[in-house]
Order: sequence, then C-alpha cells, then structure tokens
Amino acid sequence: MPNFLRNPTSTFKLLAAFLVISFYLILGGFSPIGPRIRKNPPFGAHIQFEGWKNNSGAADEAKADQVANAMRYTFWKYREYAWGYDGIKPVSGGNKTSRNGWGAFIVDTTTTLALMGLWDELALEVDHIIDSIDFNIAHGLVDPFETTIRYLGALVSLTDLLDAGIVPSSAINSTKRDAILAQAVTLANKLAPCFDSPTGMIWPRVNFTTDLGVPDPPLVYKLDPLKPRYKNPSIGPARAGSNILENRVLSRLTNNQVYLSNATRAWAPLVWSSYITSWPGMVDAPFDIVTGEPVGRQRHWDAGHDSYYEYLLKIALLAPKDRYTQTYKNKWLAAADSLRYRIASRSAPSPKHDTQHLFIGKQNDNWFINEQSHLACFAAGNIMLGGRYFDRPDFISLGKALLEACHHTYASTPTHIGPGIWSWIPKFGYDNATFQPSTARQEDELKEHGFWVADAKYRLRPEYVESLFYAYRITGEQRYRDWAWDAFVAFETHCKTPYGYAGLRDVMRKPRSVDLEEEALAQNEGEGWWIDESESFWGAETLKYLWLIFADKEVGSLDRWVYSTEGHPFRMIR
Repeated sequence: MPNFLRNPTSTFKLLAAFLVISFYLILGGFSPIGPRIRKNPPFGAHIQFEGWKNNSGAADEAKADQVANAMRYTFWKYREYAWGYDGIKPVSGGNKTSRNGWGAFIVDTTTTLALMGLWDELALEVDHIIDSIDFNIAHGLVDPFETTIRYLGALVSLTDLLDAGIVPSSAINSTKRDAILAQAVTLANKLAPCFDSPTGMIWPRVNFTTDLGVPDPPLVYKLDPLKPRYKNPSIGPARAGSNILENRVLSRLTNNQVYLSNATRAWAPLVWSSYITSWPGMVDAPFDIVTGEPVGRQRHWDAGHDSYYEYLLKIALLAPKDRYTQTYKNKWLAAADSLRYRIASRSAPSPKHDTQHLFIGKQNDNWFINEQSHLACFAAGNIMLGGRYFDRPDFISLGKALLEACHHTYASTPTHIGPGIWSWIPKFGYDNATFQPSTARQEDELKEHGFWVADAKYRLRPEYVESLFYAYRITGEQRYRDWAWDAFVAFETHCKTPYGYAGLRDVMRKPRSVDLEEEALAQNEGEGWWIDESESFWGAETLKYLWLIFADKEVGSLDRWVYSTEGHPFRMIR
C-alpha cells in the first residue's frame, strides 16, 4: 500500500493542497483578465474584436441578402448552362473544363452555400458530388496544389460544417456526410503519388492513369516563355507548402495520420531548410524537387509564394498542440518581420496628392521589384490575424496600412475595382527598383494616383475583400464594412453578365452600357470589357467573404474556424 494511504495526516494534507490548487485554477479559469485566458479560451482562439457595442457586429441583413442573391444568380446560371463542367463562360454562356472535369464550381462553392444557408442549392451540389464524380478518372494531368485547395479542401470543410451542426441534418443527412468524406479519401489517395519525390516535396502534376507524380508539362513553358528551366523539376513555395491544413483536417476526420505525415514532409525542405537564406523566415525560391536546393533567389509574399506563409500561421491556429507548431509560429513571425523591413515599400507622394501608401514589393537576387499583384492583398489580413493571435499591435497596424494601400487601388479606378498588377516609385531606395512608367497613360496614372497599372485586368479575385473580412472581425471598424459594400456595388455594376459574373479587361475603363444584354452583344475578343471566364473562387471566396462581412459576427467566427487559402473553414483543434 502506498505510504500516503497509510498515513491519515499525509492524506489530509494532500487533499487540502489539492482543494486549494483546484480552487485557484477554477477562479483563474473564470477570471475575465489575464494572458492565459486571452490566448486560450475554452472554445478556441481569441481573435475577434471584443468591444462590439450598440448592436455593432450584428448582421446587416439587407446587404447580406444582396450578396446571397449574387450567389444565387451565379449558381443558377451555372446550373442552367454549365452544370457538371468546371466552370461557366459568363459572357457567351458556354462551359469550361479547366480543373480535370470534376465540376470545380460545384465542389468549391459547397461551403459558401452551407454558410449562407442555401439548402436547396447545396443539396443539388452534394448529390452531384456523391453520385456523379469519379475522382479515379481525370481529364489531363492533375495539379495537386489546385486540386487540394479547391476540391479536397471543400470536401473536408463541408464535412466539418456538417459535424458542427452548421448544416442541419434535414438538409444533408449522416449517410451523405459519410459519402462526402469517402470522396475526400478517394481523392487524397489518388493524389498520394505527388508526395513520392526524393525530398517529399510534391510533384507539380500527378498522372491519375499511371499513378505517378510528374513535372510540369511542356505546355506550361510554351505558354510562359519567360519561365526558367532548371536541371531537375522545380516548384515554388505556395505549391509546395499549401496542403497541410487540408490534410491535417483529413487526418483528424479519418484518424489516419498518413495524410498529415505526407503534408508535413512536403514542406519540410522549406520550414527546416538546410540552406542559408538572406532574410529570416523567408525562403529563396523556386526549389529543386530532387535535391531540395533553392535554384532561384526570389523572395516575396506575392503570387507563387503567398499561401506558404499564410499556412505557417494558420496551421498554428488550427492545431496549436501539434508537434511542430512552435516552429511554424517562429517561422511566420520571422517572415512577417522580413516582409515589414525588407519588401514593404512606401510610395513617393504623387504630384497631385501628398499621400503615400505602403505596398508590398518583391526581391529577385539583388533587385527590388516595385510591383504588387492583387493576390498579395491577402497579406494585409494575414498579418492582422497573426498580430491578434500573437498579441502584436504593431502587426495589426502594419496590416491596416497594407490594406489601405489595396483600398487605394480600388478607389482610384473609374470602375472602383482594383487592377491585377500595379507599380509605384519607392520613396526610399529607388536606385535598386526595377520598373518605371513606360507609357503616357502610366505617367498620367502615376501623377494622379501615386501608382500606375501594369496589368489592368480584374479576374474576380478575392484577396482584397478577404482582408476586409479579417480587418472587420479583428478591429470592429465600420469603415471595412463600408469598403466591402463599395466593392460589391462595383462588382454588381461592372461584372454582372447575362450568364453570371465576369472579370474585366481594363478596370481603368467603364463599359459602354450598363444593360447586360446590350453589353454582351458588343462583346468580342480584344474589344469587349469582359473576360469570358469565371473561376470557382468567385463563389468559393469572393462572395463568401463579402457575405461574412455583412453576416453576424458569430457566423464563421475566427475564434473557432480557420479559413484555407481557398476560403474553406476548418474547425480549430483544442
């Protein structure tokens, strides 16, 4: 028998100590103050703004309904003219197979319909996913990055939403829930050969017929003649490092750790790089898939690199107790500091306006590239999310400044929609900058706005409104709702077509007519205002984030859900 059970005095002392400690912990657990409670409340992370007053943060139902109506319009036009195809051609009414023919729009938009409560539309999509999609067969080579974020992410997220009761069982029953998860498992298993490289980094493509990972096809280089070729197949940080969230959730749902293990190994050469990099936290890229060696010296948070840094933070939020979470936290913090001090670039004031804006540039070897794409606007929200999570007010201020710069690009155009790429004159360090205005129009834009447009297209991209969502939920500031409404009105005015919503060829010009049918008749290649394409992220992200901004603050709360790079919510693990 243990000694403390033989000795009544020892037993009493032990019991008394236990009661005192328990009482202290209980009081601490319910205390309204203190860093432990602030960072680890029992329901998840502590991200969202707390100071909502006078019904602020409640739903703006009129605006939320209008965004939901845009989603309905998008869905039913696709249902009528392109059902089962990856996307619709919103100007001509045709269809498009661009994501292996599994119906990318159908799968990718399920979580948006679920959050909006559009049960009839969701039921049609779920039945198609279960009955009509065979993930064992693919049209063409499969891109594991795009397939993971659009297809696999949607399937596991929808399962999470069902398990959390967001979708009522009367809309989607448990049998269909299991069938959705089974489809996710089938797809993940077919994607498994992408991890079969010497380093574990993913192959850029998978051949579903031979079940082998393969390099990018020659067509990729033909379409982009400036894309460099290396001795071995190469890959960028975003493609290599943007599958851990989806696979971590799949491992939880299936209790099979192989998915998380593969995803962890896939980005290990980035997270635990054995090569010296110039800037803490940021990688040199692209990478040789065979050796893991950086074969380029590109460093930035823009297209091709973006979601690797995004996922360093979000995996820490999703699963804070996982084995490598502290490493991911440290890497993200270092990378965010490098963004702040190395590539964030304040613009010189324009001759007409004494205003400056903080844009995000890029570095290629010793050259600073004074150019930002619309995709990089995601960084504003990501930096604010990390600022809140790590209790770094300086990061929240940085995120606000970056978001104001993206807002400036929207507010400066005649359509009030931001361009695809823009450049500026850096206030400091211009000697190493790459670009200068090269046309009379760019000179005029620089004088008027403090930046000039390098790519005037808008392709229904979500990153600006995504960051508005994070900004509003984290700060509670009404101006972010106002900016989101301005963007939605602009999309409704200029992007709505007879068959859905289309991107714009030139955000610096307004269409000839506001009549949809009249403008569609005027549309022809090279002259029309619209781009005859509508990527699935329009429904999966752009409309989702707009709707969430106007929904009640508790819907899709950042205290409980982590959103993937494709806008799919995953439940936090605590």
